[in-house]
Amino acid sequence: MKDLWNKLSIRYKIISIIVITILLVTVTILPVVSYVVRNALLKQQQNHLESVKNLVTKLFDDYQSKVTNYTKLFSNDREIKDSLFYHTELSGEREHPLRAITRLFKSFDVSTIEIGDIRGRVVAVAEAPDRYNDDRVHDPLIKSALQGKVMSGIVLTKQGFIIKASAPIFYNENQIIGTITSGILLDDSLLSKIKQLSNTDLVILDSAGSVISSTMKTQGPIAQTDSKPLSEKDLSGKLLIKFPLTDMSNAAISTIMIIQEDRLPGIIAKTHLTLLLLLLTISAGSVFVLFLVLNRVMRPVVKLREGAEKIGNGEFGHRIEVVSKDEIGELSEGFNRMAANLEKMRSIEERLYQSERLAAIGKFAAGIAHEINNPIGNVIGIAKLRLKNTEDTAAREDLESIIKDSGRCASIIKDLLVYSRQSPPKKELTDLDSLVDGAVKTVMHQANSKNIEILRESDPGLHDIFTDPLQMSQVLSNMLLNAIQSIESSGKIIIRTSTISNNRAEICISDNGIGIEDGIKDKIFYPFFTTKAVGEGTGLGLAISYGIVQNHGGEIIAESGKGNGSTFRIRLPMGEGNG
Repeated sequence: MKDLWNKLSIRYKIISIIVITILLVTVTILPVVSYVVRNALLKQQQNHLESVKNLVTKLFDDYQSKVTNYTKLFSNDREIKDSLFYHTELSGEREHPLRAITRLFKSFDVSTIEIGDIRGRVVAVAEAPDRYNDDRVHDPLIKSALQGKVMSGIVLTKQGFIIKASAPIFYNENQIIGTITSGILLDDSLLSKIKQLSNTDLVILDSAGSVISSTMKTQGPIAQTDSKPLSEKDLSGKLLIKFPLTDMSNAAISTIMIIQEDRLPGIIAKTHLTLLLLLLTISAGSVFVLFLVLNRVMRPVVKLREGAEKIGNGEFGHRIEVVSKDEIGELSEGFNRMAANLEKMRSIEERLYQSERLAAIGKFAAGIAHEINNPIGNVIGIAKLRLKNTEDTAAREDLESIIKDSGRCASIIKDLLVYSRQSPPKKELTDLDSLVDGAVKTVMHQANSKNIEILRESDPGLHDIFTDPLQMSQVLSNMLLNAIQSIESSGKIIIRTSTISNNRAEICISDNGIGIEDGIKDKIFYPFFTTKAVGEGTGLGLAISYGIVQNHGGEIIAESGKGNGSTFRIRLPMGEGNG
């Protein structure tokens, strides 16, 4: 694992750290959020059930008050009083009380109306006309009504639990002639009204736990039609709250259950999924943005690495573009300063090396010049003299060959002396275009002989520069001769003169010749290095030109590729104090 981590780039190390951090945060946050959400939702559901309980309790109290008020109202109905009085006191004369209570039963929202006589026996029941003469004297509500009191409470009947109220019927102020009882049945329709208000299910159980009324008869396992007790299995996955129903003696006679589907697991699952998707989206977006930012941040670092490789390969002229002012930008500026110092040291080293070579060749040239020049001069002089006095054709050819080869030796000695004894440039204000045109004229004969076209391009804003015209003419002639010799037959040479940055002039000589191989490009300015055939060059032309340009404080840059021609850029300072 350590080896794998060490092999990763900084970009991927940072991304890995961020991803691991996000995963740890996700693993930490999910349980905490789950716990907080679960507790909050559970508390909310419990509060909702408590509020429904309060609502149901209030509604039952309101229904009890409603039944009590209805019963009081019914007890004062004149028709009921008269019909009951004449029925009980006058043995059924006039209309029966059933008609009066039936009218009220149809007019008011009640489930039952029952009228009884002074003895506690049933006279008429509105919803069951066939029922009468039942003995109700032991009924607590009837007993209280016969004592002149209005009493209400919840009782269990064959129909179910009913909120009932009983009141005495007075024919006159002090004469009780019977009782009247009305009630509202706590049936499914009534519970359904409560369900619409509370959005919860209600179940009424008797003391044995059997279902008496329910809003869930068509909703699954709790549906009860035969008053069977509820089991824990019936209530699986549901939230509930219970509270008792009491009769008029405050004894518990029933249990009301408020039931609600437990939506908590589904909500928690959706919350987890939503939170996970949100975290994944944020993570993916963060990693994507981080990747883009790191690419932008690491790009200068990559440039620094590439630049270090190029510097390591000897390309001391390479520079990194500074695009920011942060630490990376400061590092890039430091890198460029280092590269500039290395390039300067390389230039100084090259000059020292060149000086050492000059000194060595100077000693060599000085040592052999005296020994060779005089004999060569004598050989050439004697050969020319004998050539004048000889008419033999074979002898003349031999003498001409001696003169030619001796002249070549003299030329080599001359180049050696020039290379080893380069004198400081004698600068004067010079028209660079005129200087180039003069050099072109000196090589025009060689160019025409090979059908080579020489083209001139000049920057109109180029000013005169301070240079040694003789030495610079020698440089230009050497460069143009090399360009002509690199073109095998017919071609083009373009000479451009222009002003570049830092107040420097540039002479650019481009040809479409055979070019220079990459392997020898760094050696072309070495003395005695040449790619020409034996006898066609000494390998000192470019070395001499290089030394002259350096003495002027300038540089020569070679750009070439095998088969793609060559371009030599001679860059010179334009000021009087150059070099």
